[in-house]
Formats: sequence, structure tokens, C-alpha cells
Amino acid sequence: MQLLSSVIAASTVLAGSVSAVNFTGDVLNGVPVIHELNLADVPAQTVSKYYLRAGELNGGHPVHIPIMVARGTPESLETGMKLSLSAAIHGDELNPVRVVQRIFEQLQGQVATLNGTVIGIPTVNPMGIYLNQRNYFTAGASGFFTNVNRVFPGTAATEGGSGPQLLAYNIWNNVWGNTSQVDVGIDLHTPSSGGETSLWCYSDFRLPYVERLAKLLQPDTLKIDPGEPGSIETTFIDYKVPSITVEMGLAKVWNNSLIDRVVDFVNRVMVDLNITPSNSTVEPDLSKVHIVNTFHDTWSQYGGFVERLVGVDEPVTKGQAIANVRNPFGDILETLVSPADGRMFQSPRDPSIEPGGSVGQIAYNSTDPECADGCIISGPQRRR
Repeated sequence: MQLLSSVIAASTVLAGSVSAVNFTGDVLNGVPVIHELNLADVPAQTVSKYYLRAGELNGGHPVHIPIMVARGTPESLETGMKLSLSAAIHGDELNPVRVVQRIFEQLQGQVATLNGTVIGIPTVNPMGIYLNQRNYFTAGASGFFTNVNRVFPGTAATEGGSGPQLLAYNIWNNVWGNTSQVDVGIDLHTPSSGGETSLWCYSDFRLPYVERLAKLLQPDTLKIDPGEPGSIETTFIDYKVPSITVEMGLAKVWNNSLIDRVVDFVNRVMVDLNITPSNSTVEPDLSKVHIVNTFHDTWSQYGGFVERLVGVDEPVTKGQAIANVRNPFGDILETLVSPADGRMFQSPRDPSIEPGGSVGQIAYNSTDPECADGCIISGPQRRR
């Protein structure tokens, strides 16, 4: 594979630029705390666990991020690929946590012969998990919330970085080594609280190997997408590291069937990158994959209660009613319709809605040349 040879060559050059693992001397729950990770100092043929010191809260309380590293045979650090798995950058998106845990449980039995390295961050945003919502809370200026998946590669403390910006900076530079320690990145999500989907992904086909990576997922919906500035996926892409964002089911639950599917996906990727051995090549099954370039959101102009008329992944036609919005007395305030022929991609699980709230997203392929690399369209399509 051309990707393998070119990325391995680049990684070999960059590997020497990363400083040694910097242990703080602290131990948390029996796990050593580090300021910086250097894969060359991680024991070979072992799964190692660390906490990364990633900044402090107001009052000086430290922030620690759990890191797992499965480093294969000694020579594979130079000859093999390096894969990153990150999860729960949004604190209510918990299906991904179990994916990372299960992969590393599996790697315990494979690491002795592993041809490469896997880095896992099961909870990127522990603040969000503690608060039971997606964002990072910063106490300054009477408190405000930050979407950490919009601030990568972060800002150093010496440059005035806030808590979430410093968290992103420390992960980007002190775990991923400013990409020198990552050849392929997979960032795992669910939709945030209130929305329901099946298994899907964002993928920027403009970078080589991203299309292959997305198809290996075998998602229900594959969204061709130019990415979101400051997200993990897009920041990796900007630095020429193939990456996708995987979205899996509902927030705040562990959906075992979707977890199984994503664990299988990661295993396909590890085989495809020759990290784990296989006697055959991986050919993804795309027979049930809906590949689209456009998401079209439909919004309510009223507050009330959404009555869903179409379920997730059901086909729709242009002008078809997809939801009613009812007032507290049950009267229909508006009926919203599909903007195009396509498929109901995401619909609200929480029936209460405020003005401007989404009643559903339709996935389809736009013929507009401007959408060739992906579009997300917002705007109501209504009939009264």
C-alpha cells in the first residue's frame, strides 16, 4: 500500500524529534502520571497505561487524561504503523469509551506480535463526562462552556491558553507528538444528547486513504464532508494524517450492537495497516452503505413537542411530511417536510423542542458542484 510506505518513511524521520517520556513522579490509582509521551520509551510488546497531566482547574486541581499504548515488537516502531483511537471528547458521547476499552483488552493478547503501535484515549474530556454534557466548563468570567472539538491543535499555557485549549494542546503535542506519533487517526463519537442516528461517519475524501478508511467502517451512512475547523479529524487532515469521525447511536448509553460493529471496524483497519496479521486482504461490504454528500437540516419555528412521522434510516421523498410540532394542547403548529429525495438520517429523540430546534436531517446526494466535497444545509422546509 502506497500509504504505508510513505507514512512510515515520514514517521521515521520525525520520531527522533520527540522528547523522552516525562514522568511527573506522581502515581494516580496505581498508574504513573506523565507530562509527555515518547513511544520509543514505552516498553515494547506491552500494553502500558498512563495519566497525562493536561493542565489545572481553577484552584490548581490537576486535570488527568487516561492514555493507553499498545506497542508491538521493538522494530515495529520504525517498520509498522501508528494508530490513534480517541473517544468522549464530548462528555455525553459514551459508546466510544467501551470501543477503546475493548480494543485494548484484545490487544493484551496480541501485543507480543503486534507490527505497530496503537494509542488509545478513552476519555478525552473528563470534565464533560463529570458534568454529564458535551462541553468543557471553564470557571473564569463567571463560567462558560467550550466545545473542545473546535479548538485543536490547542493553545499553550505560555500563549494564554484556557483550560480546554490547553487540554487540546497537551494531547496534540504531548501524546500525538504533533502528528509524529500518529499515522492514522480515528475519533469516536455519538450524536449529542437528544438526537438519534445509526452508524455513520464524516470523511474528507480529498486526502488519500480517508475514503478507504471510511468504507472499512461499513457504516449505514457515509458522509463526504470537508470537516469542521478545530476538530480532531480535520486537524489531523490539515496535517496530512488520514482520519475520520465515527458517530455511533445515542448519547449516554452503551449500545452493544454498535460497539461490536465499531470494534470490528478497528480490527479491519489494523489488518489493513498490517498492524495485526492476516492471511487475506480486507474488502469492505458496501451493499448497505448509503454514501451521500449533503445533510439538510429542518428546523421548527415554534417551541412545543415533536411528533416524528419518519424513523431513522427510512427513505423519504421531496415534500413528504417528516414531523409535526404540537403545542401543549396537542394542536399542530406546523408540519415540516423533506427538502429532497433521500433518507432520514437523524431525528430528535427528545420530543420537547424550542424555536430553531431540529426536527430531522435528510441525507442525500446534491448535484450542486459546490457540494461535491460535502455540504451541510440548514433551513426550514414547511407546509402548514
